[in-house]
Amino acid sequence: MIENLGIGIDIIEVSRFRRKKYEENKNFYKKIFVKSEINYCLKFKNSAERFAGKFAIKEAVIKSISEKIGFLDIEIVYVGRKPRIRLKNSLEKKYNFIVSVSHEKEFAIGIVIAEKI
Repeated sequence: MIENLGIGIDIIEVSRFRRKKYEENKNFYKKIFVKSEINYCLKFKNSAERFAGKFAIKEAVIKSISEKIGFLDIEIVYVGRKPRIRLKNSLEKKYNFIVSVSHEKEFAIGIVIAEKI
């Protein structure tokens, strides 16, 4: 076992976000996503797919590290077209991440490899 590496994976049905429209459920979204993530997702016609992908990544981050962390402590940004993870608390400088996300019709999946530095 490699002690300084962790892996997390999560899959979610996109329909969970399609049923919960942003305009009718803003408080729900604000408990999971930071403002920049919400703005990013709302730029797309199929925003539910984007929200589901970001949610899957956040769940995968939580599973990949040993410390307790909340959804709003994780921010997913894009460099080019690739997702990157920023942590918002004291863990920010403790981890490097490799992340991938994929969408296929009704599902979004996120996978994260975390390296504790």
